[in-house]
Amino acid sequence: MDLGHTANAERAWREAVRLDPKWSASWDGLGLVALRRGEFLKTIEYCDKALALAPDMMDSMVNRGMAYLAFRRWEEGWDGYCRNLGQNKDRKERIYGEEPRWDGAKGLNLVCFGEQGIGDEITFASVIPDLIRDSRSTVIECDKRLEGLFRRSFPECEVHGTRYKEEKAWLNGTRFDARVAMGDLTKFYRKTTSSFPRTPYLKASPEMRLQWRALLDSMGDRPKIGIAWTGGVNETGKERRSLKLEQLLPIIKYDADFISLQYLDPSEELEQLEETHGIKVHHWSWAHAHDYDQTAALVAELDLIVTVTTTVALTAGALGKECWVLVPEKPIWMYCTEGEFPWFDLTLFRQNGKWPVEEIAGKLKEKYASAAR
Repeated sequence: MDLGHTANAERAWREAVRLDPKWSASWDGLGLVALRRGEFLKTIEYCDKALALAPDMMDSMVNRGMAYLAFRRWEEGWDGYCRNLGQNKDRKERIYGEEPRWDGAKGLNLVCFGEQGIGDEITFASVIPDLIRDSRSTVIECDKRLEGLFRRSFPECEVHGTRYKEEKAWLNGTRFDARVAMGDLTKFYRKTTSSFPRTPYLKASPEMRLQWRALLDSMGDRPKIGIAWTGGVNETGKERRSLKLEQLLPIIKYDADFISLQYLDPSEELEQLEETHGIKVHHWSWAHAHDYDQTAALVAELDLIVTVTTTVALTAGALGKECWVLVPEKPIWMYCTEGEFPWFDLTLFRQNGKWPVEEIAGKLKEKYASAAR
């Protein structure tokens, strides 16, 4: 199913249920299929059935937890979501010595580590200020690409971009009172919707911002708008989260300079767009290098971001940059089933049958027409 073959997987699991409705793994499989499709009520239903038969089934606890989170059932959601740390390839636990996992006690010397994708690290880092406030000291181990960004944003912390390395030379005998995964901070600090402060917390490099500002200013005085149209991978709903560039035509026909924030090289699509419609979208590959500081600095200097649900949306929100997000009808859990984005201030345009591209195009005209007055 990691290859996106959810329909085949569903047929197989349904046949398994028919043959033996008391086999917990089949209900667990159906729960995962439903979660991958963004069908959260079904996820809860199937995971409940699996857990009724096998109360210790870890995957069903976690998948049901994510479904609860989509409905803002925070405490129940985090209880499930956090259970597979160190037991899943996507949530590897870092251990630094003999320290225990953190239990929420205040006034300790802690090490906090990232354990998922770069977008998850950026989002869960929104809870680090809470951890800093309650700890004697905090060391952060993160993705190398985020090292500079996190060091600047959390100057009270020692930051190391070594989470994928076995050797930790910086440790050098240091002992911690406890360790905590970034994703696990939520169960201590985000128990209600009102506990999400929704305030910016990342700071882009001033020097890199100046360089991007000079380049953007050299293009003239039209609005500079970043766009991204591909989000996720197969197992996180890439197909339902992504658009073709041509679907954004009503937006990118506007009199502005559009800058691609695609992580992967979109040259073929951009060339086809220019040949067919005479519209040029700029793409600078060095903005997406191994140092995410470059991406953050570019995002910080743009006037507006219009994107699907991808890491660049999370980056914009964490920086406090205005960002309009195309959210699929069946989103990933982080965007919830309705309402505003809980983590920080993003403007969500939720799909309702069709993508709200025309609505965004209209809002774009309103925004810059009013700015010109």
